[in-house]
Amino acid sequence: MPKVFELGFVALAVADFARTRDYYVDTFGTTEVDREKDGTVYLSLGYHHHDIVLRPADGKSLLHLGYQLTPGIGLDAFAKDVRALGLKAERKTDSQPGIAELVEVEGPAGNVFQFYETIDAPAPGFKSGTVSPLSLGHVAVISPEAGKLIAFYRDFLGFWETDWIGDLANFLTCSYEHHVVNIVNAPLSKVHHIAFQLQDNSHQFRAADRLIADGVPTKWGPSRHTAGHNVAAYHYDPDKNLIELYTDMDVFVPGLGMCQPRPWHEHYPMKPRRWDPQFSAWEVEFGFDLAQG
Repeated sequence: MPKVFELGFVALAVADFARTRDYYVDTFGTTEVDREKDGTVYLSLGYHHHDIVLRPADGKSLLHLGYQLTPGIGLDAFAKDVRALGLKAERKTDSQPGIAELVEVEGPAGNVFQFYETIDAPAPGFKSGTVSPLSLGHVAVISPEAGKLIAFYRDFLGFWETDWIGDLANFLTCSYEHHVVNIVNAPLSKVHHIAFQLQDNSHQFRAADRLIADGVPTKWGPSRHTAGHNVAAYHYDPDKNLIELYTDMDVFVPGLGMCQPRPWHEHYPMKPRRWDPQFSAWEVEFGFDLAQG
């Protein structure tokens, strides 16, 4: 069983802060639940204290990813296991609103993680009339040390590998979702995209309409992917972070080592496989270079 069960939040350093914050609140549909003295804002999709953290900065970057530990793991035992790997693990108390205690880990290739047991749930409510995602789904990161990062997720955190695209991209999960993290092997170190789950396919079109009404064009999709088979559409937030909106993600069953059968699957059973470097099952040309972001 994985040591974590959920991707909790993503924290970003943001250069175009005012426009990006307004996009996530007014267009995307989050609620600002907290703000720190340095301007850092904590945004909730509707239930948890925060799903997105934005910090003003001179340039954009991925600050860290937050993961909620599987019940029973415990912060002290977890930190001890991390240090046994030779990685730095720092226990922090009241370091951010909504999370009383956490362990911050400096992982492979400079990736920073925050692991916690509980997070406040003020439940400000899911908005209507905006993009209004249901949840934060997954994050894709590009790393020149992809092998080490994959090993950290797979061998230490206990994630399952669910698919590969050539020798470029690895998909891993800690839950029923086909992937919670997508690691791209390339000579860069950055976030490639952040993905959010929508309610259903009709919301893809409502989201696209709302985005363009607010001056945010959809750059690719909706189209069905190969690995994961999610119906996905991509756009950029004002700070040029690539955002994926998706539905219909494959449901992975760890005990069977396969995804639940779906009519659009290319073969049965749909077990982890290495796909040719093709990203759309509908033969729609994929509009983004995964190796460059």
